[in-house]
This record gives sequence, C-alpha cells and structure tokens, in this order.
Amino acid sequence: MTSSLKDPFAPFDAPFRNFLLRHDLLVPDGAAWSVGVSGGGDSVLLLHLLIRHLPSNRSLDILHFDHHTDPPKNARDKDFVTSLAARLGARLVLGESRSIEKRRPQVSETLLRQERQDFFNAYLAENPRSVLFLGHQKDDRIETVLANLFRGTGPRGLVGIPEKNGKIYRPLLFLEREEIRQALREAGEAFMEDPANFDLGPLRNRIRLELRPAIDRIFPGGTAHLDALAHHMAQELSASAPLSAGPLLIFEDPGYVRLSLRLFRALAPSRQAAFSRNILDRQRQWKLPLPPERNLLRTLATPPSGPLRHFPLGGGWHLDIVSDHADLVYLYPDTQNTNLPMGGHLRASLPNEGKEISVPLPRSGHLTIAGPSASPGPFPTGGMPLRPSLSAHLSAEVVREGAEDFEMTYRRKALPLWPSRNPLGKTKGDGSLRGIGSRTVDQLLSRRPMPAGIKDRLPILAFRGKALWIPGWLDRTGDLPGAETGPYLSITFQAREPSWWKKFLENP
Repeated sequence: MTSSLKDPFAPFDAPFRNFLLRHDLLVPDGAAWSVGVSGGGDSVLLLHLLIRHLPSNRSLDILHFDHHTDPPKNARDKDFVTSLAARLGARLVLGESRSIEKRRPQVSETLLRQERQDFFNAYLAENPRSVLFLGHQKDDRIETVLANLFRGTGPRGLVGIPEKNGKIYRPLLFLEREEIRQALREAGEAFMEDPANFDLGPLRNRIRLELRPAIDRIFPGGTAHLDALAHHMAQELSASAPLSAGPLLIFEDPGYVRLSLRLFRALAPSRQAAFSRNILDRQRQWKLPLPPERNLLRTLATPPSGPLRHFPLGGGWHLDIVSDHADLVYLYPDTQNTNLPMGGHLRASLPNEGKEISVPLPRSGHLTIAGPSASPGPFPTGGMPLRPSLSAHLSAEVVREGAEDFEMTYRRKALPLWPSRNPLGKTKGDGSLRGIGSRTVDQLLSRRPMPAGIKDRLPILAFRGKALWIPGWLDRTGDLPGAETGPYLSITFQAREPSWWKKFLENP
C-alpha cells in the first residue's frame, strides 16, 4: 500500500540543489542570499525554491525595483512583492528609478535593464558577503541566443545567459516558462502577469511571439536545440569551470555522485580530468576519503559494455555503470549504523493514535513511524515532500517486548534473515520457525543485479540480530510472534529518488 503527496515543486528540488552544490552555495559559513523579485512567475518560483533550500544559518533578502513605467501596475507589483515577503518572513529591499518622470511607457529595454542592474550592483557593493539570484529560465536563454545570433555575435554571445556571472546566479535555466507557471498554478501560488509581454514593440517579445513560432514551424522543436548549443558553448569557453554544463552532473550528495556517461565521454581528455578532479575535491569537503583519480578516469573512459557493471576504485569507493549513467559511490563502513528510538522511547513519543515521528537516515531518505493504532492504518508521510515509497506494519506488542534488539543498519552482509514461515506454519523440533533463517542479507541482494549505490542506501530493520525488513525487498513482519494482532505501528521509508529505485526493487 502506498500513497503520494502532491507537491508541484518537488520535481525541481534535485536539479536546484545540484546547482547550489555545483557553485558551493551550501558550504558552511557561505555567502548571504538575495533574490530579485519582480512579481512575475519566474522570480516567484525562484523565491519559493530558495526558501525551501535556505540553510538554517542563512538570511534571504528580496530585492524589488520600480521602473516608473506604469504607476498603477508598478504599485500593484510592489504591493504583491511586499505581501509575499511578509508571508515568507524575508527582508524586503526596495529600489526605484532616479528618473523624475513617474510614467515612462516608451523607455527602451536597454535602459530599464541598466537601471535594474545598477540597483543590484549597489546592493552587492553594500553587502559584500551576499550573492544575488535571478529568475531567468530556459526560454529567456533561447531568446537571447536568437537575438545575439541575428545581430552578429561570437562564441560568447551563443552562451546566451550564463548561469553565473560574478556574484549573480541563475538557477532556473533548466526550466521552461510554461513549466514554471504550471507548477505555480498547481501549488496555488499567485504571481503577476505583465500585459506588456504581449506588446510586439520590444524586440524580445517579437522574438518570443513571432520568430520562435516561425522557426518551429519549419524545424519542429528547432529552437529548443539552442539551449543545448548554449550549454556546449559555455562548456567550451569555461575551462576553469567544467561543471557549468548542467546536464553532465545529474546528482550530487556526500558519498554519491551521478553523472551522464555519454556527455562525459564527449569531453576532451583534459576536460574529463578537470571534471573528475572537481567532483573529487567537492567530496573532500565532506571529510570522506578519495579514490585515486587515475582509477576513476580509466574506468569512466573505457568501461566494458553492459547495462550494469560494478567497479571497485579503492578508498571505499565503487563505480556503477548503469546504462548511460555512472554512479560514483562511497560504501560507508558498517560502523556507521543508526540506532532507532524504539521501545520505551517510542511509546513516550507516540502515545496516541495518529501521532508519528520521522527519523532522518544518514545516506538519504527518512524512516517515518506512526502508531500504535488498533488496526493497520494509512502509512505515514512525516510531512516530507516525497512519495512514501516503501512501507510495512509491525505489532506494537512485539516492539515493546524486544525493544532493545531493534536497530536500523546499512549493508550488513553477514546479517542473517528472519526465518520465514512455510505455508503450513510448521516449526522445527526446537520450536523455531522453518524457512530461510540461515540465509544472509548479501545472499538475498545477490538474487538481482543492483547498483552498489542502491544497495548501500537500503536501510535494514533488524530485530534480535536478524534482518526483519528491507524496504521494497524483504518483509518478515508477519512472521514475528504476535504480529497478526494489534495494536500496529505503520512504518514508511521515503527514498529521495523513488523513480530510480523502481528499476531495481520488486515492490516500489
């Protein structure tokens, strides 16, 4: 039994967090954050994503600029942003044009952009420890490439809008304009629509409303390829920042890096080495040992063919080749187990039906426990914006009887499995259950090809020294004494990437 939470922003979390990691924006004692918010959909979504990922020790300033182009509209935008800042608990910094004219309907885009940039630069000069986020997205970049292309440009103009320029960052370049607005509508978050976006006077509007549709009629989807061109040009022009090509690095976490093998092999050897050195240096900041760089490069460059291959690199690291992706995984030693607050502590935490606790696990994901309830109830969510992917029920009576023996562990290869009842429910002469109790976790996991990165993130619930529950793989909860009777605890493991697990687990 599974359930899901509707969170329209959840699909954006992983690439957004990857952006922050690539640019070292989540390091301890890092820069303060600020964001330019006009009130339009792009900047509103950016603000919400920054709030979701804002470190606890960081502040966030909202910058809003009044261009004096249309007083009623400017006032509405200002009121909307002011209300939004108050609701989200962020400080608001306001700026306005120095023009003595309060209504400038015909002012050029270039002048407006320069005034806004001057305001941002002045703020950054007054706050030297701050960085600024702006809400440019994929369509903005494509339209900029088109404008530069036909006005005459060199390679740098084909980059369009860079994702980083000094202390200014643009994390939304992986999203299209309509994706952003659809997510905001589904989340019930308001944003301001600018009627001027449909005025054919400004060049950018003509590109969006006339030129792009004309090109796409002749070459269906042709303008979308300009985003890939911009990525490639940024990669070629930025030898000192090999991670600037967003699609190359798919996911990054302490002890876990996933990259596109196809894009990696397309790099020149010198760029491959720079990229590998960069991601290893980033893992060093998490105080992890590192594999020899030559082992990583050699394995990535010429791995044997096959949909799933596993290669030890040394230093506790392994490389999994999974189709066209590569997972660089650190296999944590067994000493890094996590004891769960079971037994008396659990009874004290969950005295009433419907209450729940959420236990964060060290290698991604959460374990959420709810109960006890008279009958198996709905699986808990723990308030997490993740799909509850893997769940089970336990008898609360069993937990109380054997509380001291419950633990959550990882990758205990020799851990025996809890014995399974046979269909007739027969027992051995000593009263123990017949079944597969002599088998181990490693023997169970060897039944199916699975990347080491997935195996190493499989939490194991052990009871009395035996593996009782491996989410999506092993469930012996019905074999415990008294497990058929209530009250029951409902347990859910929430994986960070449930869609990835579905490829390898039997019951996602």
